[in-house]
Amino acid sequence: MKKPHCNNAHWLVSAVSGLLILLVLAVTAQASDVRYLWQSREQFVALEHQDPAPGGPAQPNDHPAELTSERIAAILSSIDMRATDSDKPEPLLTASAVQNLAPYLQQGLRLASPTQDVTFAVIGLHSALYGLAKSPKVTTGRVYYKSGRLNIIVGLAQEEVSDRDDRRLHPFIPGSRAKAMEGDWTILPQLGQNGFSQIRKDWVEFSDEWQAPAAPTPRAAQRAPSAQPAAIQFEQRRTDTRQPAERLSTLKELRDKNLISEEEYRAKRLEILNGL
Repeated sequence: MKKPHCNNAHWLVSAVSGLLILLVLAVTAQASDVRYLWQSREQFVALEHQDPAPGGPAQPNDHPAELTSERIAAILSSIDMRATDSDKPEPLLTASAVQNLAPYLQQGLRLASPTQDVTFAVIGLHSALYGLAKSPKVTTGRVYYKSGRLNIIVGLAQEEVSDRDDRRLHPFIPGSRAKAMEGDWTILPQLGQNGFSQIRKDWVEFSDEWQAPAAPTPRAAQRAPSAQPAAIQFEQRRTDTRQPAERLSTLKELRDKNLISEEEYRAKRLEILNGL
């Protein structure tokens, strides 16, 4: 009388094992479909298979595509974002994030096949506590070129990030053609741009005719044209004499002695690591 029960138990174990194997194979196949071009801790630029469009499979991209790193950097620098509870837009990406991304996005567009997109996640130091501090925040996106237009779909926009987060449970998700990710923000053009189209709150296109808006010269630079470069050069000479390991060790010591806050420690640590 106990044999049917044993058989059922063996069948259940076999079925569960089979499902686990299929799940592992599916995850492995998905992971193998990603080719990383750049990784710095949790940041990356990668080639991935196109995500589905709202009505079904996405149409092939016009890849490989040739865009200069300078043009990509100018496009990224021209994108602002505005939180729904704020009237003041701010740059979506920091200058250092743009500098890190641009050459790898150029490489990705050059290497991508028509059925691949370029995805990215980059962390920058953005204002927090009403501008009184800096905090590491992640921005993710999906980039592709089609019909003479560079498409950028944002997934996460300046979302708070912590070193304690497990990326296996909380991955950095790029933008999607099918649906905009939830978030109380929208991306928008800066003044003076041409060839810019907004598809959704998270999706923008830049045509081949796009030109960057003219940036006004800061008044401080007009008053003292030679003082600022000299100060910058001095600061670069001063910081370049110290190795990153020494700077990180000093930074940790300051935190352990409570001479700087945890937020200040994390922000400066990220700045040092991004400079490697």
